[in-house]
Amino acid sequence: MDEEKMEAFRKELTKTFFLSILKDLSEIGEPLSDFEVKVLIQKALAHSPDLQVEWGEMDRFGNSTLLVKYESNLLLIEASQLISTIRILWNEYKSKED
Repeated sequence: MDEEKMEAFRKELTKTFFLSILKDLSEIGEPLSDFEVKVLIQKALAHSPDLQVEWGEMDRFGNSTLLVKYESNLLLIEASQLISTIRILWNEYKSKED
């Protein structure tokens, strides 16, 4: 894949990911757990038909490692910071809204 196509793919994936997360969060009226955030992240990335996405086995990869396969490439993402950030920001937002 040439650099131009890769950049277009990254931009589209980023846009789809954040719009999906925001849409799904807007439908949640309660505080989130880490597990619920993991489900939202996997669901958001699954919108791209070019990606195969799953959470790694805890005993092999740790608690929050996301496995993302794109074409013949495998990306391991340690997502604990992302999970924590989404959960904390959402829960703070919801507590101020009430």
